[in-house]
Amino acid sequence: MRRAAWLRVLVGVGLLLVIGALVAGPQLSASGQERVLRVYNYSEYIDYSVIDDFERMYGVEVVYDEFEAAEEAWAKLKAGGGGYDVIIIAHTHVKLAAEQGLIQPLKRELIPNLDNLDPRIASHPADPRQEYAVPYMWGTTGIAYLKSCVSDPPKTWKEFFDPGRLEPYKGKVSLLPEFSEVVEAGMIALGLNPAERSNWSEETMDRVVELVLRVKPYLAGFYGASQYIPGLVNGELCLAQAWNGDALIARDENDDVDYMVPEDGSIFWVDFIVIPRDAENVDLAHKFINFLLDPEVAARNVKAVWYASSVKKDLLVEVAKENGDEELMEVLKDPIVYPPEDAPLIPSPVLDREMQRMIEDVRVRILAGTPSEEEQGTPYLPALVAVAAAVVVALVIVFSLRRRS
Repeated sequence: MRRAAWLRVLVGVGLLLVIGALVAGPQLSASGQERVLRVYNYSEYIDYSVIDDFERMYGVEVVYDEFEAAEEAWAKLKAGGGGYDVIIIAHTHVKLAAEQGLIQPLKRELIPNLDNLDPRIASHPADPRQEYAVPYMWGTTGIAYLKSCVSDPPKTWKEFFDPGRLEPYKGKVSLLPEFSEVVEAGMIALGLNPAERSNWSEETMDRVVELVLRVKPYLAGFYGASQYIPGLVNGELCLAQAWNGDALIARDENDDVDYMVPEDGSIFWVDFIVIPRDAENVDLAHKFINFLLDPEVAARNVKAVWYASSVKKDLLVEVAKENGDEELMEVLKDPIVYPPEDAPLIPSPVLDREMQRMIEDVRVRILAGTPSEEEQGTPYLPALVAVAAAVVVALVIVFSLRRRS
């Protein structure tokens, strides 16, 4: 009797395990782990329904988190990926990530849609062979503004960093929290081309810090997309250093918003998709990258976020024509999304370690309000005088006490 009872229990447990396996099967990877893809991307940078479709297609769950600046993604990579399987990073950090072993080499055979890449974007010097990174989207950095608030907007970065021009909009101006952008715009304002490595020096960084500190009292803050888009839409901001797609999203919600490519040059950038060193679901990460490079999916992302895709524009035009999608066609024809050939675009450089260190130093000094080395003597002069006076007073007191004794 006891043996028969145990057999029934074992059979019952076995059936439960089989049923559980059948139910959980689609959610389990080959290694037995739950099929969960963890993605880390800039805010407002995907059509969220694309994530839902990927989940349904592959029977997985996508944990999708967002950030505002490249420094946040870089911190995750430095930590082995922070638990993410896919991270979108700025082109500025791709080579550094590969050199420091923070990202995995890609298995190109798992990404057949690489054939859909625009050759101009695919050949970007950050990774021209897609050995470690695949271009996702690209765009420009310029000036967004409210027409009703700013009747005569600054037309150059030099004017944008002029305290006199910002005085009427005090507390309603923002710079990006991604300090490579702040540094590069500052260099352009100083008449220096950030694409030329020879312009990157300690002296240049001192000048950039001085430039930004002069306008810092007029800033509402260093705002990312999730802050400056609603800020422009709601009228809380009048001027913002902005990425073109974000400005167009704001304009779509409030036609009082406009965007300009500064006459002294707009930064041209590319964002890349990478797989962190410690990613767990590597094959699934490759599937996600390949999914994003499908023309239908890329077209949906372009229409949702108003940024140019790394996928060939001709393929996206075909999608628009096949689907009769006039809204998509409008985005593809917008010169703010796809700038004309004569637009004054300056390629943002790929950073080396020294350049990255300079940017981080600038970020710390600006946020702390520290002046340049040339000016550091002036703020401390009153303190030095006070110390000297205190020493003199102390000596007088000691001398007086000795006389009395």
